[in-house]
Amino acid sequence: MANFPILNLSWKNVWRNPVRSGVVIASVVTGVWAGLFMSAFMGGLTQSYIQNHLKNYSAHIRIQDARYDAEPMPMYSIADADSLISVLESKPFVTAITSRSVVLGLASSATASFGVEVNGVDAVSEQQVSTLPTYVKEGQYLTDEGRNPVVIGTKLAKRLGIGLNSRIVLNLQDVEGNLTAGAFRVTGLFHSPNSGFDETTVFVRKSDLNRLLLSESATHEIVMIVDDFRKADRYVSELGLDSSLVVKSWGDLSSAMRYADASIGTTLTIFMAIILIALTFGIVNTMLMAVLERTPELGMMMAIGVNKTRTGAMILFETVFLTLIGAPIGLFLSWATISLTAINGIDLGAFASGLEMYGMSPVVYPVLSPGYYAVITVMIVVATLLSAIFPCLKALKLNPVEAIRSF
Repeated sequence: MANFPILNLSWKNVWRNPVRSGVVIASVVTGVWAGLFMSAFMGGLTQSYIQNHLKNYSAHIRIQDARYDAEPMPMYSIADADSLISVLESKPFVTAITSRSVVLGLASSATASFGVEVNGVDAVSEQQVSTLPTYVKEGQYLTDEGRNPVVIGTKLAKRLGIGLNSRIVLNLQDVEGNLTAGAFRVTGLFHSPNSGFDETTVFVRKSDLNRLLLSESATHEIVMIVDDFRKADRYVSELGLDSSLVVKSWGDLSSAMRYADASIGTTLTIFMAIILIALTFGIVNTMLMAVLERTPELGMMMAIGVNKTRTGAMILFETVFLTLIGAPIGLFLSWATISLTAINGIDLGAFASGLEMYGMSPVVYPVLSPGYYAVITVMIVVATLLSAIFPCLKALKLNPVEAIRSF
């Protein structure tokens, strides 16, 4: 900095009071690190919420008969569903597809009863669109073996007072509007990140459920996984299906998920802006103290010919140096912390029950897009310039004669 006297002087002024400068730098490091890490943590929670729902409950696109969408009755099934599936499978963006028969019913044990949604699924293709089979904690998922197997959630099993290999009766309405019932054997217990889903949903083979419904071909919904879930809305419009069918993307199925996905970037930016505003006040306070303490010195500099532009530049560079030391360290620490915790995740097992009520996994994997670091860097630069304005103005307003007399 020998060829730049103002820069050299500003650098030396930063370290005239190393304790105070160290506190400011530590504040910048902590603020940037904590802000970015918490942003990544919040992003991880949001992604956990969205991905869990997409992988386990809603899929990317769902097709139903318009009448069933309005009133979920067993008789309103999709006509010629097999042919429709064949057409959909040929679409280049469809990566997995399956059909289900879905009815509302009552699950009964010897001691209790509870209202449930009965999902008749294909044991093979269902595992291509949903990760729920991986959440089976006891027993096994549906197979082609055995008579009337059923997989239920651990919470429902507790409510009904039953366990693995217990017998339950599913009471429901068939396609003719008559009440019917079937006895099923519990072959698997699952525990997903959504406790409400675990308590109200059971899975049986589609063929077994359709036999009770008196319709071997009953299909109430077709669900698909596409190559990019954020393009689901566009793909829905490209399908061009008959008006008798209702096609919905995951965003249509859950406005909460659509809002969470659309607003997370803005929310994190606002969160970080609040932290940087707090840091700005801290830097302003420090630099203002430095100006007031050096009032006689600044007056002497002006008296010997140092113009106001150079004086203001000196204060500006001191502020920039404080931030440029702390900000890169904070950025690096946040990147390192996020990268490490993204591998193994952060275990929030102590809050598992609360998180599961909202469909979130108790293990959170912090995530932050690379572009967000660029946005934060720009915000830090702006905050630095803003924090230098008031101290600079204070220094520029000094009267050299009055400043010297303050010795």
